[in-house]
Amino acid sequence: MKLEYHNGVRTTKMYHELSPFEAAIARYEEMAEKHFDKIKIKGKLNAKQASEKAEALAFLAEERRKLDTIASVQGQLEEYRERGLDATRGYGAERVKAVRLLREEKHHPTKVLEKHMFAEGQIKPSSLHTAHHIVPGTGKTKEVNARTRAYLHSFGIRINDPANGVFLLHKDEYAPHWSMPESRGHLKYHTKDYERWVSRSIRVLSHIDTIKTQLQIIGRLLQQHEPKTVIPKATGVK
Repeated sequence: MKLEYHNGVRTTKMYHELSPFEAAIARYEEMAEKHFDKIKIKGKLNAKQASEKAEALAFLAEERRKLDTIASVQGQLEEYRERGLDATRGYGAERVKAVRLLREEKHHPTKVLEKHMFAEGQIKPSSLHTAHHIVPGTGKTKEVNARTRAYLHSFGIRINDPANGVFLLHKDEYAPHWSMPESRGHLKYHTKDYERWVSRSIRVLSHIDTIKTQLQIIGRLLQQHEPKTVIPKATGVK
């Protein structure tokens, strides 16, 4: 971290002084700087590379400016989650109805998921990224994915909960990207094996917090590995 001073007073926050939101942006800024510094070691940045660096840092600076609105968005997320918990309350038909309403919630466009991820300090690394639903809204394996989604809802977790989101590259042609060099375009992960693997990983858990944690573990794996590495064959899941 590069420290800056004004009249002898440090103006740069140390890592322990940063909010999760600020820390995430700082981490991506450092990754971008290191990526382009490595290119410079081999020779001067060409016009395209210099433009890419400027665009990357400008995008992150714009994300930082959104910090002023985060309290409002966090309030909206709290209300969103509270309504989801209706699926865990009441008995019989009342609870079934609440789960059904969650199952009918739209998942596209992904702006709602992105907004909720922002509220929890999950930073969009660049304009080339998109929010990916870890448990898809519909999916390729209709029955398997429907059961997985219904299982989430039975714990009050809605489809656009930030725990069910991860930022991945929008298109595979953008890979590799400095923010996640091993990851691929998000459609590469939308496979039947992926959905079976997610189902197998989630439906053995029995507490809302452990489910949310497992969702985020899956998300990190998607950001750190290509599909063939991260997605095992998951046949036989019912």
